[in-house]
Amino acid sequence: MSELLKIKQVDQLTQTLAQKALDSEVVKKANNLSDVNAITARANLNLYSKTEVDNLVIGARNAFNVADIAARAALTGLKVTDRVFVNDDGDSKWALYIVTAVTTGTGATSTFKKIADEDLFTNALSAAAVKAAYESNADTFAFNGVYKGKLDKITIANNIDLDLVRTNASNALTNAAAAQSTANTANTAAGAAQTSANNANTAASAAQTTANNAASAAASAQATANAKEDAFIQVTENFTGLTGAANVDIPITLGQTLKGGFATMVYVNGLRVKTINATQGANAITFKVPYAIETSDDIMVSYTY
Repeated sequence: MSELLKIKQVDQLTQTLAQKALDSEVVKKANNLSDVNAITARANLNLYSKTEVDNLVIGARNAFNVADIAARAALTGLKVTDRVFVNDDGDSKWALYIVTAVTTGTGATSTFKKIADEDLFTNALSAAAVKAAYESNADTFAFNGVYKGKLDKITIANNIDLDLVRTNASNALTNAAAAQSTANTANTAAGAAQTSANNANTAASAAQTTANNAASAAASAQATANAKEDAFIQVTENFTGLTGAANVDIPITLGQTLKGGFATMVYVNGLRVKTINATQGANAITFKVPYAIETSDDIMVSYTY
């Protein structure tokens, strides 16, 4: 391409640009965007105006807490983006609303959009996620059916003062320690008593043995005595009508013969006679006294045959 041709093309472009600069469709730098329709431009760019942004910011500063939907409808002075926390959304659960449009500024004529509620918050976490999140903390432990079974065995109908329970438990522990000490002392005493009882039992056993031996000896002696008793008989005979001078032998004839080894005793009127002559195997004896015997005197002879 020749230089002349290039110059002509540049000149033509310059003229075209100059013509375009005069065109109303061209944005001029000197006008600082004043020749642009701001509303149309913001709509095309999806932007808020300064006034709209100010309203949004002002509205974001307001938040309300009401009991229920009826209380929300009674609100006044509402602005777009106001937040309203409703404690009972009609299902006994809370909900959070944002104001999206207002007319008179009252809750009854405003438009609300629910942005959160209790069900959404509750369902956002699964049971497994909650369990894992909890047990990942320090000093937390898994709660399973074994522990639940143990807790189910605890049946408490009324409120319990745990401080009082602890105090009572401490007192009970102290009392238990004292009781244990007393029990240990009693056990020691019981051991000593048992030893004494064992010694007494040993002594009693020895005494019983001695008593048994004595009883055996007594039984043997009784048997011997019984045998001897069967071998002799002791008898008493009374005599009257006898006479005799003092210091003279007076004869008496007995009903049985005298048994050897036994003493023969004569009584005159109840007084024992000192001088007696008696022969074993005979039935005749004599006695004498220092006074005369008369027929009225009572003579008694005790002998064995």
